[in-house]
Amino acid sequence: MIKRFTLLLMFALLSGCSSTSVVSIPGIIEAPTIKFENLYLRGVFNWWEANLPYKLKSGEQGWYVDVELIADGQPYDFRLSDGFWTPDQTCGARYKGQIVVPQSATYMICGTESENLQFTPETTGLYRFNFTPASGGEVMLTIVPQFTSPQ
Repeated sequence: MIKRFTLLLMFALLSGCSSTSVVSIPGIIEAPTIKFENLYLRGVFNWWEANLPYKLKSGEQGWYVDVELIADGQPYDFRLSDGFWTPDQTCGARYKGQIVVPQSATYMICGTESENLQFTPETTGLYRFNFTPASGGEVMLTIVPQFTSPQ
């Protein structure tokens, strides 16, 4: 019986080594490092593309990108990701329909379980999306209005 159990345990460990999937055990495997220098803000405002104007820039307080948004009452869906939608470099909401409130911290999770975030601007204008690393592999997002355009 012990030999059978040992054999099954060894088989499970060896088959795990040949797998390409990652099993995360809290406290044992660390969250992947987010490579902010490779990330883009991707959403309905840029057709979900990795466009250069939406690539994150390094600033004094983390990473940021400025986006011109129109206040038409409709939410903008968006995420943070690299140019290839790499799962551990794609960050978004904890749950579907999570709303971002301006000038308030929103914590994003990274990985295949993340969802789109939603932001509805109150006025038409330029908005700064600020991103900083947070504990547990999360990303803190704050959206700050920069100025408004005449309507």
